[in-house]
Amino acid sequence: MSKSNNQPSGDSSGKASDSKSPKTHHSPPQGYGRETFESIAFAFVLALFFRTFVAEAFVIPTGSMAPTLYGRNKDVVCSGCGFKYAIGASDELDDASGFLIPGRRIDQSMCPNCRHMQSVKSVSAFTGDRILVNKSAFQFGEPDRWDVIVFRYPEDSQKNYIKRLVGLPGETIRVERGDVYAKTGTTGEFHILRKQDPNKQKLLQQVVYDDNHPPTELLKNGWPEAWQPRIHSNDTSAPAGWETDVDGWKHDPNARKFDLAASDDIRWIRYQHLVPTLVEWGAAEDGKAVSGDPRPQLISDLCGYNAYTGGHASGLEDDRYWVGDLTLTCTVNIKSVASQPILTLELNEGVRRYRCQIDVATGTARLTQNDDLAPDPNNAGEIELATARTAINGPGTYRLRFANVDDRLCLWVNDNWMNSGLVSFGEGAKYNAPGNQRPQDADLVPAGVAARGLDISVSGLLIERDIYYRAERSDFGHDYEVDPHIQLREALSKPTEWGDLYEKHKHAAEFSELGSDEFFVMGDNSPRSQDSRLWPNDVRRAKNRHAVPGTALIGKAFFIYWPHAVPFLNGGRGFNVWPHEIARRDGNIEDQKEAHSYPKYSFPFYPQWWRWKRIR
Repeated sequence: MSKSNNQPSGDSSGKASDSKSPKTHHSPPQGYGRETFESIAFAFVLALFFRTFVAEAFVIPTGSMAPTLYGRNKDVVCSGCGFKYAIGASDELDDASGFLIPGRRIDQSMCPNCRHMQSVKSVSAFTGDRILVNKSAFQFGEPDRWDVIVFRYPEDSQKNYIKRLVGLPGETIRVERGDVYAKTGTTGEFHILRKQDPNKQKLLQQVVYDDNHPPTELLKNGWPEAWQPRIHSNDTSAPAGWETDVDGWKHDPNARKFDLAASDDIRWIRYQHLVPTLVEWGAAEDGKAVSGDPRPQLISDLCGYNAYTGGHASGLEDDRYWVGDLTLTCTVNIKSVASQPILTLELNEGVRRYRCQIDVATGTARLTQNDDLAPDPNNAGEIELATARTAINGPGTYRLRFANVDDRLCLWVNDNWMNSGLVSFGEGAKYNAPGNQRPQDADLVPAGVAARGLDISVSGLLIERDIYYRAERSDFGHDYEVDPHIQLREALSKPTEWGDLYEKHKHAAEFSELGSDEFFVMGDNSPRSQDSRLWPNDVRRAKNRHAVPGTALIGKAFFIYWPHAVPFLNGGRGFNVWPHEIARRDGNIEDQKEAHSYPKYSFPFYPQWWRWKRIR
C-alpha cells in the first residue's frame, strides 16, 4: 500500500525517523496556493459586500455639519478665558488636489465664549472626522426626520454629501426666524419641526457663555461679571429694570459660584450678554481700565467654528440674527431647606417669560409662562403649562438643565451618559409662539436663577443657544434672510431698533412641495452650508431644485469612530512626519518653506477617545 503524499517520510509505524535517516523537505500540500488565493478572494468579496450593503467609512471634508461633525479643523484653547473650541480649516486646501494654498492659511480666530482674538496660524490642522455609515438603514426602513444622512449630490452624482434630513415627501418647507416649519398639502397649516427626542436637541446646542471660563484680564481691569445678583425695580437705566441686588446672592469669583442664605424673599442672579470689543481686549491686556458698564446685547447666531480670519473670507462679523431659543445649565448645592422652598429657572424670549419652578420639599416642577397681554417680571399673570415630579428631594447636589427650544420647554436633572435625566412633562411642555415675535429689553437679561427658603449655592452656570437655520435660498441668485448691508449687528444692543430693522427687511424662505420620493436636507452649520436651500439644480436630476431624490440616498451616519488624534511631546505638537504640499507648481520658495514647516501629520499621538460617539 503506497504512502500518502500528505504524510512526511519516515517509519511506516508512525514513529519519527532517527537521526541517521536522510532529511526530508516539508513541501506545501497540493492545492495550497489555490486555497490561499480563494481565501483572499472570499475575504475581498466579503469586505466588498459589507462595504456595498452594510456599512462604509467616510471622512468629513468640510464643516457644513459643525458642531455635530468636524471637517478639517484646528483645536484652539483661548488665551483669554481657557475655553476649548474648534475652528474650520478646510478653506486652506485646494478642493481638487487637497494641497495647501499658502495665501489661505487660517490666521486668527475669535473665541465664541469671550470674543478674544488669538493667532492660530501655527496651530496644527487635522483631517475631519471619520464616520461609519449604515448603508442598509434605508433598504429596510424609511429615513427619519433629523437623521444625519449621506447621499449623492444631485448636481454631481460622483460627490457624496452629508447633511441632516429635515423635509419629508409631500411636505412644503419654510425656514423662518431660525426655525424650520412644514405643512402637508395645499390646505394644511405650517407647524414647527421639533426634534422629537429632546436629547438629540440637547446635543445640538452651541455655547454662548460658560461661567467656568471667565475673561480674566477683562475682569481684572473693570469689566463686569456676566452673572450678577439682581433685583427688579423701576430704574429705567438698568437693563429691563434689573438693578444690582447688594443684599442678595454673594459671589465668590475664585470658586465661580453664588451663595444664598435661606430667607422668605425670592432672590435672583441673572445673566446679561456682554460682548467685549477688540479694543477693550487690547486695553485689558495692556493693563488699562475698560468699560465697567457696557451695554448688554441680544444673543446672536455667532458660530465659533466659522469665526476666523483667512481662508475664503473672514467670519468674524457673520453673526447678526437674534437667537431666543436658549438652554440654561447649572449645578445647585442645596445645604438646607426652610419653609416654602422654591428654586426657579427662567428664560426670556421676546414678550414671553418661561419659568421652571421647583418645590424642593416635594420635587414637583411647574412650567409656566406669563400672560402675553400682561408681561410682568414678577409672578403676576402666570399661566401654568405643565407639572411633573423630579429627582430633587431636599438637600443635595443637583445638575439642572432648562431649555426653551423649538416652542417646547425641557428640564433635565442629573443627566449623564448612563441616564438621560429628562423630566417628562407630556404635551403641556409644548406651546404656540406669540403673535409678537420681536425681541424686547428683557432679552438683554434673558436668563436667571432664583431661590427662596433655601440655603444654597449655584455654580457651573452655562448658557447655550439652539442652531439658527438661516432663511436663505437660491433661485436666480442668493437671496438672504436680511440683506447683509442692513446694519443688524450694530443694533444688537437695541432690541426695539433691531426688531424694526428685521421686520422691515426680513424674508422667509419657502420651498415648494416635495415629490413622493424627495427629501429636504440642511447642514447644522447653517451660515456655511451648501444644502437644499442653495442648490442651483443646473442638471435637473430632481423635480424640485431643492430636493434629494430617494434614489440618491446612501445611508445613515451612525458613529464617529476616529476623530482626529491628539499629538503629544514637542510642546503638544508632536513631530512633523509629513508636511503639506502646495497647490501651485510655480509656488515661490517662501511658499514651499511655509508648506514644509506646516505639518500635515504629526507623531506621536493618542486617540481622542472622548469624541468617539453615536451620531444623533
